[in-house]
Amino acid sequence: MFAQADYSLFARDIRSYSDNYSDDQVMGLYENHYGVPRNTLIQLFGGFGYDWGNVVLGLEISNFLGLPIGDMLIDYRDNNGNGWGAMAKRYGIKPGSAEFHRMKEVMSNKNRYWKDVYNDYGQNRNPAVARRNRVVFNDQLIILGGVSGKEMKKINKEIEKRNKKIYKRENKMKKEWEKENKKIHKQTKKLR
Repeated sequence: MFAQADYSLFARDIRSYSDNYSDDQVMGLYENHYGVPRNTLIQLFGGFGYDWGNVVLGLEISNFLGLPIGDMLIDYRDNNGNGWGAMAKRYGIKPGSAEFHRMKEVMSNKNRYWKDVYNDYGQNRNPAVARRNRVVFNDQLIILGGVSGKEMKKINKEIEKRNKKIYKRENKMKKEWEKENKKIHKQTKKLR
């Protein structure tokens, strides 16, 4: 139970860091950090339930265990109801074991890392900030099977939908800022 909570909290935190950015911006960061091609990230995003937290957790567990991310994705799809704790257990990361404690430490460090990266990215919008402490995946770990055209359309549609939401929210914030700016400008003129 506690193991599942640890994985869920990690995925939730990563998801919350990425929520203010378009999927394209998020992919730029992960592409720079993990060296995973964009088309693979799109497939992972769709396969891991359109959740960037699950994508990062899958990549981290894959890297930690030295297993191909494609295998992790298949296992995730086949056993989706069981959660990350059960999945990690199947790969030998049992609660209380040395591997579990090492994985918890990796997740804790990565959580701080991504929080800092997203904060820095928010200030200068340069995806290269994700290159510090870079983890480049070995080509053998990023092999994925093909995705059907129908599945790819579904993934792209979801990405477009999420990007529209973010664009709408940013536009609303911009209009509110402009309105407030005009108000301040009028008040400043009155004072002169």
